[in-house]
Amino acid sequence: MNREERIEDNRLYHVYNRGNDRDRIFGDVSDYDSFIRKMKSLAVSFLIDVPIYTLMPNHYHMIALQQTGGDLSKMMGALATSAAKRYNLKYRHIDHLFQGPFRYKLVREQNLWYVASYIHMNPVRARLVERPQAWKFSNYAKDFLPAGASRREGNLLRGIWDGYAGYVAGVLEDGSANETWEKKIKAHVREFVDELC
Repeated sequence: MNREERIEDNRLYHVYNRGNDRDRIFGDVSDYDSFIRKMKSLAVSFLIDVPIYTLMPNHYHMIALQQTGGDLSKMMGALATSAAKRYNLKYRHIDHLFQGPFRYKLVREQNLWYVASYIHMNPVRARLVERPQAWKFSNYAKDFLPAGASRREGNLLRGIWDGYAGYVAGVLEDGSANETWEKKIKAHVREFVDELC
């Protein structure tokens, strides 16, 4: 999460930001759709894989991997600028859209499913839907092949997610598993879990 920490190639990062003063950053379905299209387009341009994402009314989360020669910071800067310009023009908004630059935290391999499920469970925790697959503005119910990945890289990355949907279903159904999940998530997201959800 430290902005001084260098983003390294081929490492997974939890990337997130929220609206200025916790205000909405998405007003309607077209805002979500535009953000997702732009994110995917920029991911290809800046050599970034985004295997996990969820957009919420006033914030977003994603897991991103910067390929060799890629630039996650430039991608996120371009995405924020595009979203802000669109939002300000559409809603005649004159202030900052986001609270500041995007934030990020390294995701260690042993915590990957915890962090991914935290991201996908955001709409469930916020009581917007009962199941993560019901939220239209995430890729939970979609293919986890990230934008920008070649077919070979995509197959390797897809293998990471074998069994993931069953894991999330277990978190939803099993109270004791849910307690363990909550502890693991809080260890990873201690600094921002309460303020973003």
